[in-house]
Amino acid sequence: MQKEVVYIAELDADVDDVIAAEYLHNKGVLKCVVLDPKPKTDIGRQRVSDLQAIGITVLTKMPPVAKYVFVGGALTLVSSYIIGHKIDMLVMNGGFVGSNIVPENEQLDKFKDKKVIRTFNFNCDVIAADAVLKSSLNQIGGIILVGKNVCHSIKNTETGLWKDKEYADLFTKYHVKPGKRQHDMLACHEGLVNLGLLCEEAFVSRYEIVKPYNTGLRGNNTEWGSLSEDSKVTPYRIVMAAVSF
Repeated sequence: MQKEVVYIAELDADVDDVIAAEYLHNKGVLKCVVLDPKPKTDIGRQRVSDLQAIGITVLTKMPPVAKYVFVGGALTLVSSYIIGHKIDMLVMNGGFVGSNIVPENEQLDKFKDKKVIRTFNFNCDVIAADAVLKSSLNQIGGIILVGKNVCHSIKNTETGLWKDKEYADLFTKYHVKPGKRQHDMLACHEGLVNLGLLCEEAFVSRYEIVKPYNTGLRGNNTEWGSLSEDSKVTPYRIVMAAVSF
């Protein structure tokens, strides 16, 4: 199997990214991890060492060729990279599909009747998110988003989707609590299924083609949602977004 996945990781804040990186490595598809930003904390630097210890290449800038890019943090490096390069598929944990699209019986309780919310990944660098979501097909072939409306479900935990024995050692290694949502690993799984790199597995989420939108760029207070694919209100391109389980 070709190792074509470049994973952009933010290793200071949460354990999600290092777990997702090791997940991709264990599946035999990871080309390298790119740090954005370079870790500033002891725990972040230790996570770099942990990844390198199992043979993962860790970089501080994008490689010359990045066919499939999975993002666990900001879109800063992606927005710069697509100025002179093409990404075939961009996959990330981010965005939000709200009550204007998700049926009431499929909405998570915490997001009932909400159309927009703040989302961590986009708001790490809203200018970069704005640029990426306006990108052309010549810059990014396709975009898959797995947002809060799905990844915050109790199903996305060690006792739900990730209860198979193959994940037990990984969760033990990183002291994962049973209720911890595996935001980035879910996005990685869905991206690999879409690319045909997990032939024996299927999507765990239901998807729709939508267009992201926001209520105005206000830094990390920007609120994001989704509109139907034929909407003329948003300047953003269509994406494949997870709607529900």
